[in-house]
Amino acid sequence: MKKGITLKDLAKKLNMSVSTVSKSLNNDQAISPLTKERVKELAAKWNYVANESARHFKLNKSFTIGFILPDLRDPFFVEAINGIEEVAGAEKYNIILAQSHENTCKEESIVNMMIRNRVDGLIAAVTKNTIDMTLFEKFRTVGIPVIYIVREPRNDGFNYVSINNVEGAFKATDFLIKKGHRRIAHIMGPRTMPIAMARFEGYRQALLKSKIPFDEKLVKSVDFTEKETEKAMVELMKLDPFPTAVFTFKNDITLDAIVFLKKKYKARLDCIDFTDFGNLPVFKYLEYKPVASVKEDFFEMGRQAALLLFEIINDNRQDTEKTFRGVKIPCKVIINR
Repeated sequence: MKKGITLKDLAKKLNMSVSTVSKSLNNDQAISPLTKERVKELAAKWNYVANESARHFKLNKSFTIGFILPDLRDPFFVEAINGIEEVAGAEKYNIILAQSHENTCKEESIVNMMIRNRVDGLIAAVTKNTIDMTLFEKFRTVGIPVIYIVREPRNDGFNYVSINNVEGAFKATDFLIKKGHRRIAHIMGPRTMPIAMARFEGYRQALLKSKIPFDEKLVKSVDFTEKETEKAMVELMKLDPFPTAVFTFKNDITLDAIVFLKKKYKARLDCIDFTDFGNLPVFKYLEYKPVASVKEDFFEMGRQAALLLFEIINDNRQDTEKTFRGVKIPCKVIINR
C-alpha cells in the first residue's frame, strides 16, 4: 500500500523544517503569510492529510466518546444520537456506537471494548436487566467519565440525564382521569428498572390525588416483548369490570396491546383509552392509537448528556471531592388526534 504524504515530504520539497511546515498548516502567527501560502499550496496539490494519531498521543486523548444504547432500531435513541453528535462535532470528537440488545453479557463485552479503545468519555443507556453497576465502576477506575442517559442508575453516585418520569406518568394518568376514567390499568416495565418504578409512582400519585383507590390487580409488569404484553392484556380483560383505560410504559407496549384487542376483544377497542410514553410520529396514520402520549425529548437528552460529559472531560481539576449531577428534562402530554 502506498504511504501517504507526510510533513517530512512537504518540508523536504520546500526546503523548510518540519516545524515550519507544521506551524504553517496550523496558521501560526509567527509564520509569514507567504510561507503559509507556499506550504498550503503544496499540501493541497499533494493531497496531504494530517495524521491525528501523533497529536492524540501527545495530548493523551483519543478524541472519541462512546455511546452504548439498547437498539438502533428504536427511533428515540436515534434522536439521542443526533443530540450527542451536535455537541461532539463542535468539540471535534468522533463517536463509537455499540448496541447491547438488552443483553448484560453483550453490555459487559462493550464496556471492555470501550476501555481498551481508551474513549475519553462514555454515554450509556444500560440494559433493562442491569442491576449491579459494578461493571461500570471500571470506567471510574481508569479515569473515564460516564453519563447515564434515559435510564437512571439504581443508586446514587452517578451522573445522568433523563426526563422527569414521575411527572410524565402523573400527567398521562391524570389525563385519563380528567376524561372520566376511574378504572385505569398500568402496564409497566420490569420492576428491576428504576425508570419503570418511577413511572409506576407517577401513576400511583395521580390516583391518590383524585382519591381513586389503588388496585394491584390493575398493574402488570412486562419485559417489553409482545408475548408478555399479550399475557398482561389477557389478565386485564378477564377482570370484572375490565379497565376502561390503560397507561403503558411506552409506545411499543400500547401498539402490541391494541393488536391484541383487535384479535381477541374487537368490541372493546372503542371502550378502552390508552396513554403512554413516546409519541411516535406514525400515530397520525393509525386508526387506533393512544389518546395521548408523553413526549420525551431524546434529542435534548442526548445533547445535555454530551454537554455534561464534555464539561467533565475538559475540566482538568483533580476530582478530590466529586459532585455527581442528575439532569431531568421536562416532558409534556401530546394529544393524538
